[in-house]
Amino acid sequence: MSKKSAAVTTLDASLVAAPAENALSLAAALSAADQEALVTAWIDAKNAGAVAAVARVDEAPAALRKAARRGLGILKSRGIAIPEVGHVTQAIGAPKASVEARALFPDGRGAQIWWIAKINSTGSTDVVEVTTMDRVGIVKLERGTPTAGNLRQIWHAWLARAGRAPMEVPVAWARARIADARAQSVAGKQVLPMGLDAASDLLVGPDQKSEAHPIDALGLSLPADDAAKARLGGSLRLHDEPEFASWLPDDPVAVALLESINEKVQGIVGINPEAPPTDDQQKEIDTAVNTAIDEATDAYFDDARKRLYFTRLRDGALSLHAAGSLEKAIDALLVADAVKRAGVVSDRPSETPFLRGLFVKVVAVAQQRAREAASR
Repeated sequence: MSKKSAAVTTLDASLVAAPAENALSLAAALSAADQEALVTAWIDAKNAGAVAAVARVDEAPAALRKAARRGLGILKSRGIAIPEVGHVTQAIGAPKASVEARALFPDGRGAQIWWIAKINSTGSTDVVEVTTMDRVGIVKLERGTPTAGNLRQIWHAWLARAGRAPMEVPVAWARARIADARAQSVAGKQVLPMGLDAASDLLVGPDQKSEAHPIDALGLSLPADDAAKARLGGSLRLHDEPEFASWLPDDPVAVALLESINEKVQGIVGINPEAPPTDDQQKEIDTAVNTAIDEATDAYFDDARKRLYFTRLRDGALSLHAAGSLEKAIDALLVADAVKRAGVVSDRPSETPFLRGLFVKVVAVAQQRAREAASR
């Protein structure tokens, strides 16, 4: 058996023994490279029915169909009987289609990409890609018809671009979130993307009003009381994850923080000091910076932003869970609960390291840029 067919057999031996009636749909869902490897495995396994089922369907992906037709020639040369056309066609039956949805986690500005795809058993697809922003609505829409294999390659390419591949989510939930974004665009009198109404065959469904977040259906057990506080104490590390690495406060708030810190520092050391600050001055500067960060964090999370970040964090937790990071998903849910219950006197946002970390990153970025400018 060739190396390619061995790889597919290791992945799922049932693919190699696929019956004719399922051969096309199973092969079409694979990447182009794995499709070729699967045909090679069928040939090695003398699975003539599967090879013939793919070779004799004109709607099959071109590369897959060509590989299968070459395979028929190989099987014939080896004296293996090929099923009759009528038998294979009858076994395959009418093309079937399934609908699935995928989503990326929201970035630091609340932008999120959603995919609703109709995938046919022949390997063709009809997919709509929608970009939403949680305070704007729908900002972009694209539609295409890649093969099933190419579509999965597109999704996989996001792993390098965003650090995660899009997660599979319930279709009803994705449709509901897109519908909510559309309503937000309409309420804000935003211009809707062209093609939105034409894509209603994919974006609208009878069950799209489902409001349950998929993270709730996973049955994750969250620690309480002291255990929860201990885990929240280490929540700053979540900023190292792709889901949260780009998260920063809104630009005007970040600028205001830096201006406040500069004013405080200048009041301590004077404007354009010729000498570096003394040890006492440095301690005073550190205290002033930390106080400014705490005050900015507490002021930032008003009721509207609490609701906003609660949803963003839960979406991020779902992405972490899909990536296999169960404990970090739980940590993200704990932060979501913390921001939801945050108060003015107790449980202040600045007491949660992850939330405070949004502003710590602003200062860190500013300091890094200052060092780079000084070294030029």
